[in-house]
Amino acid sequence: MKEEHLQHEVPVPESEHPYDDYLDVIKLPMEIPMEKRIPAPQFLFIRPDDYALFYCCGKKDWCILTGNPGISKSWFQWKFILLCCRQELLDRFVPFMEEEDDDYKEGEEDGKEGKGTEQVLKKRKMESDAKKVLVVPYQRRQKADQNLLQQSKPFLPNLIVRTISGTKSYLFFVNGPTNDVLYFEHSPNALSRFTDAKSTILWEPGEDTAVVCYEEIDAHIIATVSPNRERFHEFQKRAKMFYMPCPSELQLRLMGQIYRSAGEEQYHHS
Repeated sequence: MKEEHLQHEVPVPESEHPYDDYLDVIKLPMEIPMEKRIPAPQFLFIRPDDYALFYCCGKKDWCILTGNPGISKSWFQWKFILLCCRQELLDRFVPFMEEEDDDYKEGEEDGKEGKGTEQVLKKRKMESDAKKVLVVPYQRRQKADQNLLQQSKPFLPNLIVRTISGTKSYLFFVNGPTNDVLYFEHSPNALSRFTDAKSTILWEPGEDTAVVCYEEIDAHIIATVSPNRERFHEFQKRAKMFYMPCPSELQLRLMGQIYRSAGEEQYHHS
């Protein structure tokens, strides 16, 4: 979704970055059971920053994802699960496709040397800077060195464990023997018993003050936590920290539009 999809013609400030001016909206076939308290629990809003974080976290063994309260850090876990289970979505939706520049083509057709050159160069520089963070999909990098291509691939687990405080866990099997999601309760020390180096643990602190548990764990860990360092002080010594940026005004308005539409639909069906 982009600015032209807004239903209300209220001016939107110009985006500071090219990856702030659109939003991917994915409607799941069913609601996320644990997130029914929000107006549209069957929707995932994926920003270009989410794709970048997916690649960054997928290339590190242990990660901390933090950011301002209420910025949807916990929702990133559901996006991570979706992109692991539906890997073809990366090639379809990851931004900044290498396409011929329309502004440059218009300049050639008009036969006016230099027309739009400054704008084109500025746009290309912004996209080049963005590509340093946002990895171009594999199939669009055919000219890249194969060794570099191999290094750019994120780690994709066979098992994803989304755990709340290390005591309540949901197990997602990626290309595994079953599509069912398993749930069970356990002690934090039990995480090492059913995970291995081919697993990824998505740690969600929940409402308590539990610290990230990582002792004797071989699995990859992504902990989505608030900036309260008491929860991850020791874990931070061995983990890479990433910060989730705030969404742009346009992205927030597009999300709000979906929420209003979903709320109106629920109202008419009630």
